[in-house]
Amino acid sequence: MRFSFIFSTLCTVTWSASVITNKQVIDTSKAEFETTLNEADFESNLHQRYDLHTLGIKVKDDPTIGNYSEGDILLESPKKFVEENNKLGRNAIRQMYRRWPNGEIPYTLSSQYGSYARGVIANAMNEYHTKTCVKFVARDPSKHHDYLWIHPDDGCYSLVGKTGGKQPVSLDSGCIQVGTIVHELMHAVGFFHEQSRQDRDSYIDVVWQNVMNGADDQFEKYNLNVISHLDEPYDYASIMHYGPYAFSGSGKKTLVPKKSGSERMGQRVKFSDVDVRKINKLYNCPSGGSSSNNNQINTNSIVNNSPPQV
Repeated sequence: MRFSFIFSTLCTVTWSASVITNKQVIDTSKAEFETTLNEADFESNLHQRYDLHTLGIKVKDDPTIGNYSEGDILLESPKKFVEENNKLGRNAIRQMYRRWPNGEIPYTLSSQYGSYARGVIANAMNEYHTKTCVKFVARDPSKHHDYLWIHPDDGCYSLVGKTGGKQPVSLDSGCIQVGTIVHELMHAVGFFHEQSRQDRDSYIDVVWQNVMNGADDQFEKYNLNVISHLDEPYDYASIMHYGPYAFSGSGKKTLVPKKSGSERMGQRVKFSDVDVRKINKLYNCPSGGSSSNNNQINTNSIVNNSPPQV
């Protein structure tokens, strides 16, 4: 049976159709400006999810499989990006991407996100706040030149690590699911897809004849001069791993596991244990990960939550 991602069955509560409207997800009729989340967003129920299909929103089996490099990386060539950064001589971060100083990631988000989307984005950020020492903080323009700009552009995409300036993360209406957002934010934290590892051929076979025409480069693999495995094992269950039908042109599997433990391959639900360990290693987190008991970090900031003056 073809693998699919069934989010609603994994949730203890499903909202009834009368609870939210499309505008509570994204309202493109509103003026767009940069804002941040508030305490109410972070206090929304982590167990409540809504089936966006009932609003007529098209949600792919895996929303991260898009039209960008490796599906959801906003680069012409991820490999070229990493190799060019390596030439800058930043040995401290080596091929472990561009780390955010002190694990603090400033962000803003679009005013067009409705209350439901804001709560889901907050819940995804809270997964980092409770399991790692990475902190998403409301941007202070007087302090933060580099920050994430989370907005509903075209599909789900992110850049890898800190790239500088106003760094886009796209979450359109089909991306407003906690697992999908955790995946995109993990790119921004500094990770490529799991099957990009140098040792992936020991764990999966890429069935090239089933890959859609022109998509071979979506299965790029990097050697240890480009990325680090952080001394962690290959992880079929990673939230960063492709599913078995990724970029299939025939409806047949493109990825076939070679070893046991692949039952969750391609899941977009939550961090695996290895995902959490790798984030905490990359950012030298203390034991236990989280350095704060607060869901919302730096709430008293800084961004003016009102339309710009014209």
